[in-house]
Amino acid sequence: MEARAQAVADCATGVSAPAPRAVAAAGWAVALAVAASVLVALRLDRPPFFDNEGRYAEVAREMVVLGDYATPHLDFALFLNKPPLVYWLAALLFRVTGPSEWARLVSVAAGAVTLFATCRLGALLYGEAAGLVAGLALATSLGFVLEARTLRPDMLLTAAVVVALWCWRRAVAADGRRGWWLAGMYAALGTGVLTKGLVPIVVFGIPVTLVTLRDEGWRGFGRLRPGLGVAALAVLVLPWHVLAAVRHPGFAWDYVVNQHLLFFLDRKLPRDSSGDPLAFFWAAYAGRAAPWILLGPLTLAEAMRGARGETTGAPRETALVWAWAAGLLLFFSCAPSRLEHYGMPALPAAALLAARVWQRARAGALGAQAWTVLVGVGVAVVVAGAVGLVVGRRLLGEVYWIAQAPELSGLMWLAGVLMVAAGIGIALAASRAC
Repeated sequence: MEARAQAVADCATGVSAPAPRAVAAAGWAVALAVAASVLVALRLDRPPFFDNEGRYAEVAREMVVLGDYATPHLDFALFLNKPPLVYWLAALLFRVTGPSEWARLVSVAAGAVTLFATCRLGALLYGEAAGLVAGLALATSLGFVLEARTLRPDMLLTAAVVVALWCWRRAVAADGRRGWWLAGMYAALGTGVLTKGLVPIVVFGIPVTLVTLRDEGWRGFGRLRPGLGVAALAVLVLPWHVLAAVRHPGFAWDYVVNQHLLFFLDRKLPRDSSGDPLAFFWAAYAGRAAPWILLGPLTLAEAMRGARGETTGAPRETALVWAWAAGLLLFFSCAPSRLEHYGMPALPAAALLAARVWQRARAGALGAQAWTVLVGVGVAVVVAGAVGLVVGRRLLGEVYWIAQAPELSGLMWLAGVLMVAAGIGIALAASRAC
C-alpha cells in the first residue's frame, strides 16, 4: 500500500491540469498574493529606514531632486556601483507620495509577484493544490515577511529569479507559445540584471544548466533559443549600461571587474564592506526559511532519485528545486564577501519542498520514520519558539542592523507565540499518523 501511494505521489505534477481548474488556482494565487501584500504593508512606515535602506532611499530622492534618472548619486556624488531599477521605482513613488518609508511598497509589490510566481511554478511541478500550499508557506516564512518590508534590491531579485524559472518550466512543457514563455524568461532575467547585475543569471543558470543536461544533454540549450535571449537582454539591459559608460569613463571596468569579480573575491576597492561568516550565512538562511525549512530534508532521498534520472514525475522536479537552493547557497559560500540576505532568492525553494512534503503526506506516501521525524520537527519548532520568547529579543538586539530599528525586536514575542502554536500542531498531527 505504501509503495502504491509513493508511486501515485511521484506522478503528481501539474502540467496536464484541466484548464478551468488551472484558471481557478491562478485566481486563488492572485488572491493570496494580494492578501499577503495587504498584511505585509500594515504600518509600513514603521520602523524608520534602517541599515542600508536609507542609502537606497537617498539615491532615489536625489534622482528626483536633480532630475537625473540615468546617473545615481549618493550625497550628490556619483554612485554607480549598482544597477538603477530599485532607485527608479523608489523615485517614482517619491514623486507621488514624497520621500517617506512608503517607498517600501517597491518590495511589497515584488513580494506579491514572488508569491504568485511561486504558486504557479509549484502548480507546474507538483499540481495546483501543492502550488497554493507553497505560496502559503512562503507567505508565512519569517524571512519573506521581513524582506518584503525592506527597501533594497533583494526582493526584486527574488521575484525575477522565480518568474524566470516559472517561464522556463512553462516553455519546456508548452506545446505552443513556447517562444512567448522564453521571451518572458529572458525579460525576467533582464529585470534581474537591472536590479543586481549578473547575480540573477548565475542563480537561475545553475539549476537550469544541471536539469537541461540531465534531461536533454547539450542540445537542450539550443531549444532555449539563446539568440532570443541575447536580443531581449540587449534591449532591456544595454541602454542604461551603455549610457553610463559613455557619460562616465572608467564605469565599465569598475562595474564589471571591481563591483562583480573583485567584490565576489572580497577584493573590491574601496574596502567599504565585509562579508559574513559562513556559519552565520547558512544559519541566516535557515532562520529566514523557518519554520518550513525543517521539512526540506524529508525530500532529499526523492531528490537524489530524480537527479540520477531513475524515475519520472515529481522526483525529477524535486531535484530541480534542490539544485536551485543548494546551488545558490554553495555559490555564495565560495564568496568571502557573502552577506546574510544573499540567500533570499532560494527562499521560495524551501516553500516548494515543504509543499511537496504536504503532498506526499496527503497521498499516504510518508513512512512511519518520516512521521516520527515530523514529530521531532514539531518539538524543535516549539523549542525554538520558546527560546525566542525568552531570549529572542536580546539575541536580535545583537544584530547590528536590527539594533538600529528596535521596533523589529518587539515582533519577537508574536513570532515566538506563532512558532509554539505551529510546532504543537505539527507534533500532534504527526503523532496521530505515526
